[in-house]
Amino acid sequence: MILKALLRAFFSAYLILYDSLNDEILTNGLRSIKWVMRDVMSKYNKFLIVSNSAKPSNVALLANSIDISTDTKNRAELFHMDVDDTAMVAYSMAGKQLSHNHVANEVHLIAQRFPIFIFDAARGSCDPQQALDLGVRGIIYCDEQLDKLLTAFKVLSEGQLYYPRWLLSELVNEMLTRRIEQTNSSDSAFPHTALTKQELNIVKLVAQGARNKEVAYQLNISAHTVKTHLSSIFRKTQARNRVELLRWSQQSNIVNYHPDFTVKG
Repeated sequence: MILKALLRAFFSAYLILYDSLNDEILTNGLRSIKWVMRDVMSKYNKFLIVSNSAKPSNVALLANSIDISTDTKNRAELFHMDVDDTAMVAYSMAGKQLSHNHVANEVHLIAQRFPIFIFDAARGSCDPQQALDLGVRGIIYCDEQLDKLLTAFKVLSEGQLYYPRWLLSELVNEMLTRRIEQTNSSDSAFPHTALTKQELNIVKLVAQGARNKEVAYQLNISAHTVKTHLSSIFRKTQARNRVELLRWSQQSNIVNYHPDFTVKG
């Protein structure tokens, strides 16, 4: 109790000294360090510590100082206990490499039952992308400063991810790039989606053998406008003439396209 009171007093003095300074933003929406000791509701209020070390963990001391309870568990105990929605696993990476299969497998299995973050990780021992893929909610390195540790605990206990901002931005960029590639792939599989409705109408009529004047009559546009649309259609479909456009329309399943005009007699 005395140690806990001393830690509280130290952290309070630390926060008063730096109250006017904003902590570096590490994750999207991360508050400054002055909020670490404020009384707010947390999503997780218990850390289940998995560590090979028998000595008391700094994680437990610091977490207790901000009213997060801790308990030490081994892997077997984790898989035999009831799932606690208010608890998350703090997994020690001291002396471990996430690239080792047995470590990655253990982390992945734990992540399937509990939210998990990694602590005591040496720089270079964990690939953040691999950690995210395994379901890890954050990485705390062994050389983190005290204010960063407290911020990490606060962020994680609120259910947020704790990763460097540059990494989150990179992941979002990758996600957007992947989505664009999927869209382009979809357009390649269904190339007619690149054409406008009017262009699809024209292709449909041309595929039925209609000449420019007949197309113009059916769509209530001028023959000149039909020529303009055809130029655009040839460019988009890479067809050089009506024969190639007919072949393209057959490959693209245009025959099943339902035009948005009424065919005139």
